[in-house]
Amino acid sequence: MSRYFFSLSSLVLFLGIIAMSCSKSDPKPLGAQTNAVFLAGDKGKSKSWKLREFGYQAPGATTLTTQTLQGCFMDNLYTFTNNDAQAYASTEGTSKCFTSDPDAVESGTWAFTLDGLVLNIEADNSQTPNGLFSGEIYVERDVNGVITNVYNGGYTPYPAFVQKIDANNLILEINATRGTSKYKYVLTFTPS
Repeated sequence: MSRYFFSLSSLVLFLGIIAMSCSKSDPKPLGAQTNAVFLAGDKGKSKSWKLREFGYQAPGATTLTTQTLQGCFMDNLYTFTNNDAQAYASTEGTSKCFTSDPDAVESGTWAFTLDGLVLNIEADNSQTPNGLFSGEIYVERDVNGVITNVYNGGYTPYPAFVQKIDANNLILEINATRGTSKYKYVLTFTPS
């Protein structure tokens, strides 16, 4: 009986080891895959965001000035689609910066680096100068230092470093250099 028990135990152990070695565990998703769902929703879906806060650090400044934008930027929609093309589009809300502005602001594609830490938005179809990702961001201020306009200057867009992303928050940092001047922009979005 002990010989039979030993053979049966050995067989069960052997089969268990084979079963465990043959089973495949699902690999952990890449940061890009996880963040794509936060940004644009599940595969085949879209998600829209609104810009809620704009941080700006001027050349030579040591602190970031954060302001809530008003007017025509507050209701713009930034829509990301989780499809094969990874489509991106920005549209005006009900209030426009200029009444002659078209509803479409910019469109193009988006992609994360594999680790999900950098979001590249290639806005290759810009209809107005008010796109955040069409080119380098410019900021105009009034005499009191209040931001009165934010627009792109037509320069090459910069990658956006992901400061935070989850189902309810998207915070991007864009760093730019113009000549010897360095600028930092922090864009805070919430789902629309």
